[in-house]
Amino acid sequence: MHKYGISGRVHCMRRLFLSRYKASRKIIFSDKLKFFLAAFVLFYLFILAQEARAVGGISNSKVVVPSTDTVPKKHVEVEPFFSFEFVDDRDNTFRFGGGVRLTLGALDNLELGANVNYLDHEDANLIQSDTNFGVIETGVKFRFLNQSEEFPFSLAYQGGVTFPTGGDSVWIVEPGGLILTKNFTDRFSMDADFVFGIIENDAWSFVTEVGFGYYLNSWFQPVLEGAFGYEDARGEESVSLINITAGFTAAATDWLTVIIGVTPEVYTENKDKEVIITSAFTFLF
Repeated sequence: MHKYGISGRVHCMRRLFLSRYKASRKIIFSDKLKFFLAAFVLFYLFILAQEARAVGGISNSKVVVPSTDTVPKKHVEVEPFFSFEFVDDRDNTFRFGGGVRLTLGALDNLELGANVNYLDHEDANLIQSDTNFGVIETGVKFRFLNQSEEFPFSLAYQGGVTFPTGGDSVWIVEPGGLILTKNFTDRFSMDADFVFGIIENDAWSFVTEVGFGYYLNSWFQPVLEGAFGYEDARGEESVSLINITAGFTAAATDWLTVIIGVTPEVYTENKDKEVIITSAFTFLF
């Protein structure tokens, strides 16, 4: 796995919750290409964004699923992210949003971070276009077990709080969850996790994910992931979904990793299916 990946959670899980209430040797590019990549990222930072995750502000090493790796002590990751969402409904709903993740390596095994989702736009045939400031998500990751000859995998705690910013957004508290990372070889790895959430208005949620990545060379990693999400609200029908994500991570330099993914929902209950195209650009300082 590469060390300092994209922040991670399920792309459509937050939309599920809120809809109820409305990596060794790296390839080094030329200085001109570095400048182009930086300009390209800044362009997306101001106009687009990825959908929020279940626990915001924490890093990972694949497309969505978090890993037990943490940002190095006294370093910071800055990650602009964006998404395009296509909803299979009668209104032909289309969404895109914009945000940035900031994550601090507080200790060798502890990181703290936040996602600021500054743009949330929705357009549909039967409703007027709506643009709002997105929610703010904070998260923490603490690795308490390292893979070694004695232990076959790594384990970490994760938790977070989502702060509403008006409109239909709600408070969400994720008091606890676990992340498991298993490195089968230097190239092949697996991450898996789960987290429980307490949602304003007497609702609760559960999210679990698993992801596999294999490095074809020192910098390019194809990724395949799957996720299940469930929400139950008092007096309302429960909502659930299963999705898959196919994508890749590419370490452009020692300080920039590019992540691309496509996430179709293959099963939903009491919600419309969506296809989400996501991208993120992780800078390490």
